[in-house]
Amino acid sequence: MFYHFLIDHGEGFFDPQIKNKLVIKDVKREMPQYEVDYEEFAGSNGQRPANSSFQPFNITLSVDIFFNNLYDKALMQRELANLFFPGQEYYVAWEEYPGMKFCVNPTSLEEDDQEANDFTTWDLELTVFRACGESFSSTLSDFSLDEEWQFSQGLVAEDFEYTFTHSRFVVYNAGDFPIDPREHYLNIKIEGESDGEVTIVNKTTKDRFIYYPEISSITGEWIDLKGIYPKKNGINCGIDTNHGLISLVPGINEIEIQNVSRVKTSWDFNFLYK
Repeated sequence: MFYHFLIDHGEGFFDPQIKNKLVIKDVKREMPQYEVDYEEFAGSNGQRPANSSFQPFNITLSVDIFFNNLYDKALMQRELANLFFPGQEYYVAWEEYPGMKFCVNPTSLEEDDQEANDFTTWDLELTVFRACGESFSSTLSDFSLDEEWQFSQGLVAEDFEYTFTHSRFVVYNAGDFPIDPREHYLNIKIEGESDGEVTIVNKTTKDRFIYYPEISSITGEWIDLKGIYPKKNGINCGIDTNHGLISLVPGINEIEIQNVSRVKTSWDFNFLYK
C-alpha cells in the first residue's frame, strides 16, 4: 500500500513523494502508552495510584528511494535525510488519521539489507513526543465538516461556536485531553468596556483569571491570553493580573466573563487526541 503522506517544517504541509524517486510504502503508528506510578503504604492492601500520564509513542515509515547510478543514489539519500531530519520538530499527517497531525522528532533512519541496482528501502522512526495528535486546524478556522474536520474527531451534530458577544457561553473541547495553557496552544482574546477587574471564570474547572485595570475597545484596547502570558494590546501585562490560568476540560466548559460590557471574545485552540 502507498500512502498519501504530508510534512510541515513550519511553512505549510507538502507531499514529499516524487514518482519513481521517493515513495512511502508503509506507515505504522503505535497505540497510546499509559504509564501509572504506584505507592505502597504499610498496613494497606495493594497499591495506590500516585501519578499517571500518557507517554510518547512512535510512528514508523518504510520509504523507497529510486536511482539510476551511485551518484543519483547519494543525492536521493541526502534528500531523504533533509526531509526527515530538518534539525527541528515538525508535523506529519497521513490518510489513515484524517484531520489529524502529529508533532514529531526523528529517532532513526536505517537502510534495509537488500540487493537491488535501482532502489533501496529505508526504515524511519519518528517520535510523537507530546504523546497526542492534534486537530489539523484550530477552532477559529472555517468550522465545516470537510477534510479538516471529521466526525471521528469527537464533533457532534450541534454546532459549537468559538467567538462570542455575550458574557455567558459554552466552549466545547471535542478532544480526548484537557487544554492546559502551560503545555498547549490556547489563545483567548477579549474586547469590551470595563472599569476594572475583567474576570474570566471557567465554572467547570473553577479556573479564574482577573485583569485589574480598565480597558476600552473604543480606544482600541484588548486583552490576549496567549498560553501563560497575558497581554494588553500585544504587551505583557502579567503584573496587572491575578496570575490565573484558564484551562479547558474535554467536553463542555461553562464560561462567564464578568465586569465587561459590549464584550467580544474568541477562543482558539486545537483538539488533542489519543
